[in-house]
Amino acid sequence: MNKELKENNYLLIDNFISKDEANNLHNKLKTTLKENPDQFAKDSQCPLSDAIYNFRPFLNLLCQKISHVNYIMEESMLPCYTYARIYRNDDELKKHIDRPSCEVSLTVHLGGDAPWDIWMTKPNGEQVAIDLKPGQAVLYLGVVSEHWREKYKGQEYSQVFLHYVRGNGENWLHF
Repeated sequence: MNKELKENNYLLIDNFISKDEANNLHNKLKTTLKENPDQFAKDSQCPLSDAIYNFRPFLNLLCQKISHVNYIMEESMLPCYTYARIYRNDDELKKHIDRPSCEVSLTVHLGGDAPWDIWMTKPNGEQVAIDLKPGQAVLYLGVVSEHWREKYKGQEYSQVFLHYVRGNGENWLHF
């Protein structure tokens, strides 16, 4: 496993996708919500947001990025699933850790009208705020690091989670 990731529980990845690709994905997500709202759901973690599992463009991204994630992780990874949200004003994500199928996750910022930190907990207990720009991602150990977002002050913020498990790790059957 990547040494820096092991030491911090997260890694900031600049230009995980281009700003243009982030904008295109953001617009596809919003258009799909407008044209096919039945594909989206509400969830108890963020009840103000619209969420979607395994949206085809994000499944493609999950698979396209596997070699990049393998390289960053310095080991073989297995793709699990994607989950995306369009957050709304006053939405928040309570502090939590993830289930085994989210052993290693990336949250990729697609677009929004205001900055919004995601918080990570390092192994020593330090809490770190990360402000992602469109196209940036944070890769983190979701089953280890508590993570959360405080109330959103803007009107709209979209992101996608890409979830993986370590191919030779204890959660490999959860893909």
